[in-house]
Amino acid sequence: MEKWVRLLKEAQAAAKAAQEIAAKAKADGDRELTEDEARDYAKHYALAQSKKTDSDTAKKAADSAAFLKSIEDSDDDVDDDVDLGGGDPNDLGGLGGKGGGTKVKHRSFGQRFVKSAEYTAFQKANPSGVGEGSPVDIGKVKVGSLDDWFSGRKALTSPQARIQNIRVPMVDMVDRDRLTFLDLISRGQTAGNFEYVQVIAVTRNAAVVPEATSGTDAAALKPVSELSTQLADAKVYTYADGYDVTNQLLADAPAFATYMDAELRYSLDAVVEDKILNGTGINGQPKGIYNTTGVQSVEYTASPVGADGLPVDATVKAFIRAARIGILKVIRVAGGNVDAIVLSPEMDAALDLLQDNDGRYYSGGPFGGGANTLFGRPRVTSEKLIDTHAVLGDFKQVALLDREGLSVVAFNQHKDYAQRNMTYVRGELRAAQVIWKPARLVIVKPAA
Repeated sequence: MEKWVRLLKEAQAAAKAAQEIAAKAKADGDRELTEDEARDYAKHYALAQSKKTDSDTAKKAADSAAFLKSIEDSDDDVDDDVDLGGGDPNDLGGLGGKGGGTKVKHRSFGQRFVKSAEYTAFQKANPSGVGEGSPVDIGKVKVGSLDDWFSGRKALTSPQARIQNIRVPMVDMVDRDRLTFLDLISRGQTAGNFEYVQVIAVTRNAAVVPEATSGTDAAALKPVSELSTQLADAKVYTYADGYDVTNQLLADAPAFATYMDAELRYSLDAVVEDKILNGTGINGQPKGIYNTTGVQSVEYTASPVGADGLPVDATVKAFIRAARIGILKVIRVAGGNVDAIVLSPEMDAALDLLQDNDGRYYSGGPFGGGANTLFGRPRVTSEKLIDTHAVLGDFKQVALLDREGLSVVAFNQHKDYAQRNMTYVRGELRAAQVIWKPARLVIVKPAA
C-alpha cells in the first residue's frame, strides 16, 4: 500500500471516531459533550487533520515521481536534434518551464496506436511480418479523448469576424487559415445519455413597472418573459469509419502511424460533420440541425445551376439577400449572434466568381487573398451541404460531448482478408450531440 493511501485511511479512521462521539451526544437528546468526550473529539479531529495533510503531501510526491519516471521511459520520443542548452525563449514545449529544456514530441493518434501495448505485442508476435492466412486481432486501443481530437483545431477568438474594409495597392500576402465546420461548434464531455430542454423561442417582456395606485392596477403587474421549450434526448452514438490496409503496412509502425493519422482524421471528421448537420434522428442516427424542430429557415428563389455546375448569378444574388435576412432573424432572437455562415463549396465558389456589369469581381478576385466573409461573417464550406443551401447562426449552441474518446481496432477476421494478407482497421468515437437553442440557427435554402 502506498504511503499516501495508508495516511488517508488513518485520517478517515480518526474522522470517523470524532463523528461517532458527536453522533452519540446528538442521540442522547442533543446534549453537550462531556469533558472526556470533548477532549477525545479534539484529539481525533486534530489527528484527522494532520494525517490528511500528510497524505496530500505524500500523494504529490508520488505523482511527481511517477511523472518524472514517465518522462524517463519516453526516451524514444525525445527530439535528438534540439538544442539542450537553452532553446527558444518563446517555446513552451520544453520541460522545466519557459525557455530551455529538452523538447518532447507530441504523439499523434497514429503514434499512440503503434506504441500501445496491444500493437507492441502484435509486433513481437510477428517480428518478420504477418504470414499468409495468419489471424490478426489487435484489441481495441484508446488513443485519445475528444479534447485531443480537437486540440489542433482553430477557434474563433471573437464573436464574429470583423475585417476592416482596407484596399491596398498590392497583392494581399496575408495567409489566413480557413475554418472548418467542426471548428465552430462547442465541445465537452458527458457521462451517458440524458434529456435536456431545448429553447426554441423566447418572448422578452421586460418593461419599466410604475408604482401601483390601487390593488387592481394592471399596469403595475410585473412582466413575465415566456420561453417556448421542448424536451430533447442526447444519446451517445458511435461515429465510426474503417479502411483496409495490407499486413505489410500494418507491420511497418512509422508508415502505418502516418497513414492512420491522415485517414482517421478525414474519415471521422466527415461522419461527425454529416450527422451534426443531416442526422435524421431515426434508424440509429442522431438528430442533426436540418431535422431539429425550432431551427429557423429563410427561402429564396433559385434558378437551375449553370453548365459548370455552379449556381448562376441570379441565384447567388438571391442567396446573398436571403443570408442577410437569416442574420437578421438570429439577431432578433434575444442574445442571438451570427458567428459564421456554413455553405456548400459550389456556393462559395459562385460568390468568389460573382462580377458586376463591368466584369469586376465583387470579392478580391483570383489574385487577392481578401476577407473570405459574407456581411462580415466568416464563410465556412462543408461538403455535406446541398449546393444551394447554407446554415448560419450561433454555432456555440451546437455541442459534441465526449463519452469514451477515440479508439482504434484492427483485425483480419473479415471476409477473406486473412487469405489476401489484408487487415481491417476501424476508428471509433463515442459521443453525443446536442443543440441547446435551435432558434439561434437558420437554414438558407431555395423555395420548394
